[in-house]
Amino acid sequence: MRSVDNDRTACAPQRRRIARTLAGAALLSLAVGGLPAGCATASYGDASAPVAGRVLGTRIHTTNAEELRFVALKLLTDRFAAEQGIAVSKDEVEAYVRSVRETLAQDLARARTQRDDLAARLDGAPPGVERDRLQRELEQARQSVRALEGIGAASPPDPADAQARAEIAAAFIRQWKINGALWRRFGGRIAFQQGGPEPIDATRAFLEQARSRGDLRIDDPSLEAPFWSYYTDDARHSFYPRGSPEEAQAFSAPPWQPAAR
Repeated sequence: MRSVDNDRTACAPQRRRIARTLAGAALLSLAVGGLPAGCATASYGDASAPVAGRVLGTRIHTTNAEELRFVALKLLTDRFAAEQGIAVSKDEVEAYVRSVRETLAQDLARARTQRDDLAARLDGAPPGVERDRLQRELEQARQSVRALEGIGAASPPDPADAQARAEIAAAFIRQWKINGALWRRFGGRIAFQQGGPEPIDATRAFLEQARSRGDLRIDDPSLEAPFWSYYTDDARHSFYPRGSPEEAQAFSAPPWQPAAR
């Protein structure tokens, strides 16, 4: 098992990690749109593929354990969110989009400062190992600046992207609320993920409960072990230290809101 070290959690606060980029949340948003909505859909996937499992009456056709796990979670957490009354407000969406833009702008400013500082140091460095090192670091800094500029960190908000940004924000906020509700109900360890904290033990308990109730069934025996390995293989995750302030705060304050002063 890996644990999130103190320096990592102290120097990179949760709200900055989560708001750092729209890219991760965008993947979630796009994936969510392709899944069956609730129990009304009888099947998911290519009907010519074998039935890997059944969730809330929906047959899932796939040979991929990760896809099975993702679809199962989507269907089961959709129901859970409805039962818990989990919703996302317009104010929350606007706060998330604003937080992401502010964070990206700050990251870009820091990256440009680092690039310029390295360029100045390189100009005065004599040939040798130190100059080669500075050259490599400068190229990395330039790549960081280009990457941030490429995702719009230096550009004013584009009205044409407003709807997409709002959908991404809503998907992220909803998932954060679902994860928090699962953790408060089942407890357990929380893993650090680039897209936000993930309650690994709580999600496993949630899925096991669904299986015991008959809401989740894995029909393909070859997918059973890889389906559950995401939750049983500790080496796959970095966990917040148990009892740490980072763990306690993971789901207590919305990470897209300004930090309390």
